[in-house]
Amino acid sequence: MSWERNALLRIAPALDRMWCGMKYKRAPALALLIALAPASSPVFAHHGAVGYDYTAPRKTVKGIVEQFSWQNPHTLLLLDVKDDKGAVVVWTMELNNPGNLVELGWNHNSLKPGDEITVTFNPAKSKPNGICADVLFADGRKLHSSQGCVGGDLKSFDELRQLNK
Repeated sequence: MSWERNALLRIAPALDRMWCGMKYKRAPALALLIALAPASSPVFAHHGAVGYDYTAPRKTVKGIVEQFSWQNPHTLLLLDVKDDKGAVVVWTMELNNPGNLVELGWNHNSLKPGDEITVTFNPAKSKPNGICADVLFADGRKLHSSQGCVGGDLKSFDELRQLNK
């Protein structure tokens, strides 16, 4: 009998006792984890749109693109807009995810800092934020975002794509 086999035969019963003890000690913790898993699912859920006022008329502002972040889960647009007193207010617009925007004709270079645009959107209930609906460029080009703007008779991306033509 080799020394390795001899050592294994001596250790095996101890390992077996340790495994059995751990198995039964961990069972209640595992059961609790399984029981609590469904309750934790709202933590991982996507955020809602309760911060936006869909009953108010859509708002339109004209400004200069400060930043366009092509990112998941939502593309963001920061727009410098002058208020009634001439002070610059930064508006934050939440657009759909890049994958959906590509289907609507967008890309990571669609907006560049310094571009002058007009944005029509669903406003937030507070703060200068919105869910972007339409972006109109100074040269007349128009891009749509499906986030918050599929309403009325529009039911799908296909119908939104047709608006760009």
